[in-house]
Amino acid sequence: SQLIDGLRAIAVLAMIVYHFAWDLGFFNIVDPFIVNSGWWKIFAVSIGSSFLFLSGISFWLSAYGGINFRKFTKRFLILISAALLVSLGTYQADSNTFVFFGILHLLSACTLLGLLIYKMPSALIILIGLSIIIFEPYLISDFYEPKYLAWTGLFSGSTGSVDFYGFIPWSSAYIFGIGLSKIIFKIDGKGIWTNNFLFSNTRKNSVLFKTFFWLGRNSLLIYLIHQPILIGIIYTYMKIFML
Repeated sequence: SQLIDGLRAIAVLAMIVYHFAWDLGFFNIVDPFIVNSGWWKIFAVSIGSSFLFLSGISFWLSAYGGINFRKFTKRFLILISAALLVSLGTYQADSNTFVFFGILHLLSACTLLGLLIYKMPSALIILIGLSIIIFEPYLISDFYEPKYLAWTGLFSGSTGSVDFYGFIPWSSAYIFGIGLSKIIFKIDGKGIWTNNFLFSNTRKNSVLFKTFFWLGRNSLLIYLIHQPILIGIIYTYMKIFML
């Protein structure tokens, strides 16, 4: 719905702001410690959680009336291909810190998880999400240190990856999205409830309005291209002004 596109657009803009700050730290234009701790760290966690939560809602909105497995498979293959592209690109940049399980990898795994749980009662789905958060500390072990197990999120040490979203506990945000959307978005005889906002037709047809919601509908594309653009801008700035 337009509501979800709008919320996702806000998350996209927040992501761009944070990654720009992170990139400034990476190039030592600002103190890298500042953009990797404190309020900036909380900002990053809230952005990742928002994307996962909204993705969980989107899964339910597309699945409540029955899953079109042709469309589902197409979207899933696009998502997993994008995740692999990120892994290959970051591995070429630095094999020691490459993204082996970032947010796109997690979303791919959560999409499959969604297939298993979306028909469950909403209370049970929410309980699963809470259980992941509650029991995580008791499951952590050095046994999960190798990268082929570290994706679980159950290794307490550093994975070395520049962007890591362990399945536990991050999948809980996606699970909450599915569970809560089954409560919030009621189904009636006409279909599922949507919110088109209280904007005038003139404002809806404005370039700014259309661009804003385009960001929400094309968040995967923005995710893939925004970092190379930001890094290119910063690199160019350094070459010109920081000789």
